[in-house]
Amino acid sequence: MPLGPAYIAAVLEARGYEVQVLDLLVSKYSRDKIRKELESYQPDIVGVTSVTMNYPVASDILKYCKSVDKDIITVIGGPHVTFCPVETLNEAPWIDIVVRREGEQTMLDIVGGKKLDEIEGIAFRADSKEIQLTGERGLIQNLDELPLPARHLFPLSRYHALDVHASIIAGRGCPFNCIFCVGSKMGGRRARYRNPKLVVDEVEQVLGYGFKEVNFEDDLLTLNHRHLYAICDEIAGRGLKFNWSVFSRADTVNLELLRRMKAAGCNWMLYGVESGNQEILDTVKKKITLDKIREGVRLGQEAGINVMASFIIGLPGETRETLNETDQFAQELGASYGFNVLAPFPGTEVREKAEEYGIEILTNDWAKYDANRAVTRTAGAGPEEINETLQQYYKRLKLLFAEIEKVDEADLIEAMRPRGPSALGWTLLHGDVIESLGMMELAGDPIKDLANKVAELVPYPPEQVSECIERWVGRGLLKYDLKEGHLVWRWS
Repeated sequence: MPLGPAYIAAVLEARGYEVQVLDLLVSKYSRDKIRKELESYQPDIVGVTSVTMNYPVASDILKYCKSVDKDIITVIGGPHVTFCPVETLNEAPWIDIVVRREGEQTMLDIVGGKKLDEIEGIAFRADSKEIQLTGERGLIQNLDELPLPARHLFPLSRYHALDVHASIIAGRGCPFNCIFCVGSKMGGRRARYRNPKLVVDEVEQVLGYGFKEVNFEDDLLTLNHRHLYAICDEIAGRGLKFNWSVFSRADTVNLELLRRMKAAGCNWMLYGVESGNQEILDTVKKKITLDKIREGVRLGQEAGINVMASFIIGLPGETRETLNETDQFAQELGASYGFNVLAPFPGTEVREKAEEYGIEILTNDWAKYDANRAVTRTAGAGPEEINETLQQYYKRLKLLFAEIEKVDEADLIEAMRPRGPSALGWTLLHGDVIESLGMMELAGDPIKDLANKVAELVPYPPEQVSECIERWVGRGLLKYDLKEGHLVWRWS
């Protein structure tokens, strides 16, 4: 569930503005759905957020909104447009305002009717049609002033159907300036922290909403040990039992901290490792050594926390040899690991100084910036070499899962096999399959009838569909109403 819109909605609601969220992440995206929502709700302002990969879709949504009602004010925010506001407005005349960096106070100013040229942190077209950038808005210094994200505006049952975690931030900002990341530019180089009691208040709220796990989305939660100790103590003091995960750096932890995290419920942590070649790590300003990475992985495992190592291939200086080094290093760590492909997002130093870093950018088709395909090349490694490394990784995964299927240890199989029900759930949600059934005849067992109908529409075994439907109904996620002697199923 996206935190950005949830925070902005909460801030607007707290000031008395009426807000509605149309969530197109966990439902079918269609223009007809957008049109019906616009005609029913008749908003004055429509806002979207996006990262680089889904910017084309976000822009298209606003284009369609403008075609339905030319008087709607269209606003877009997020890291992508923050770093190319002029380009965005030039290529998308249907977008009225670009919000740069943090959007809570900026959206309050926009919705409140403040003159655009007096609102900090935006880009817009002046009466002369010239694009105007206002001054930078300072970051929110006291995060405790923000209300809790407005999760009640989102279709919670759909998220529960996918068994996803709840996202929470305990702070904003990152003191590091890795050349492939915009984290410090978006959130500031100085970390800002929320009161640990308020953080755990939010944890209790999301647990009350039915979420079973929490992911702390801070760029680097393990940076401030005192703050994290306080959160762990607060969790323990309230007797809360839940699993949570964090993003981290291998050089920001010690065994005492990790054990406290484990005792408070932390079961996964992701280290941004990036490369198995020290020279590349130095080039991208990671400011870490391979030995520190090895030590961080060892400490996490000693504390009983599952460790995931995240790598980026295609970084400056990459060659076939360094790709092999990274591949070997990843396997030797003895932790779970994954490979991402360098995507030089707007705002990153690697994009702004691509020639200096020896990077050739092959495309500006933002839809391809998904970190799963090569969109750059170095002098020593192009798409062919990068894809070869990816294929070797995927081949090992397939072999691993094939071996797991032979193991007779139920816990291991459950922990490691691909999540079939989640894939089925995604198919049903993203296709609005259940909603498409409309009114059903009232005959026999309603749950079995629904499962049979759904099984006719999706490429999954009927028994898997039936198990999934029964679980959702049992959890209260799916319900039905009686209308004129017919059943109409809906998400609760």
